[in-house]
Formats: sequence, C-alpha cells, structure tokens
Amino acid sequence: MFGPYFLCMDYIIGAGAILEAGESGTITPAALHAQVDPALAQRVRVAAVDFEGTSIEGMQRLVVLGQGWNAARFRTGVSERLREQRTCTLADVLTTLAAEAPADEVHIFAHWLPDEATCTALAGRNIAVVAHPLESIRAASLVAGQRCRRWAAAECHPEVSKGA
Repeated sequence: MFGPYFLCMDYIIGAGAILEAGESGTITPAALHAQVDPALAQRVRVAAVDFEGTSIEGMQRLVVLGQGWNAARFRTGVSERLREQRTCTLADVLTTLAAEAPADEVHIFAHWLPDEATCTALAGRNIAVVAHPLESIRAASLVAGQRCRRWAAAECHPEVSKGA
C-alpha cells in the first residue's frame, strides 16, 4: 500500500492542512507525525484530527491529512478543491480527502463523534467513518505554515577552495 518501510511503523505521517472554521476560514499547510499502535498506522490512509475541540459543535480547527502524501499532492488534490467550493461541510471535507486517496474510510481522532448527517452523507458516498479517541495518538508533532524553497548549491569560488 505505502511501501515496505510503512509496514513496521507505528506512526501516521503525512502532509495535509489545518482547516479553520468560520467566515474567515483558512487552510494552512501542515505535516503531521502521530504515534499510534502499529496495526492502526497500517490501516489509516486519510485522517482528520481535532486536538482542541471537546464537541463537534465547538470544533474550530481540524487537521486533515493523507498518509505518505507530500504537500504538493495535498494542495492540488484537496486544498484547491476545497477553495473552489468556498463553503464546505465536514462531510464535504472528508469526501474530498477520501476521494483523493482513494480511500473507502476516513479515520477521525477527536473527543467527539461525527454527527448523524455527516455519517449519512459519507455512507451515501460509500465512505465509512472510523472514530478513535484522541488518546489513541500517543505523541504527535505538527508543523504548520512553513514555506520551503530549494536553494541551488553555492558555486565553489577558486579563492575559497585554495584556502585564501
């Protein structure tokens, strides 16, 4: 599925974004490394994680990612599609994420469960919701909003190489 190096890992590692809800909602590029049980890490293709909310009604930010994805794949496959929609429900976000994988299940790590309308909408699109308590993630590292640029190697100047 992801290559031999994923088979013995107990991490969900991938590129994604932090989605911020509301009128001035944002999509901030992010990468997540989340330590979970090895059997769970092998099953997750796409995930949504709410580190802050205690209920679905109180959700303000949601981390969504694809396991093994890079930033470019997430940007073109998910972020750009969500921006085109302008207004998205949780079901829209999870459907877009699952369609890009493609995956027939979305794993949610949170202190809440998705509402019935979200589960019904996803089921109608043949996508199962697999809910896990946030505590299923033993440790996590989230890097967000970073911009990276590749720099060309500096040319070797003759005076430097001669020890001048």
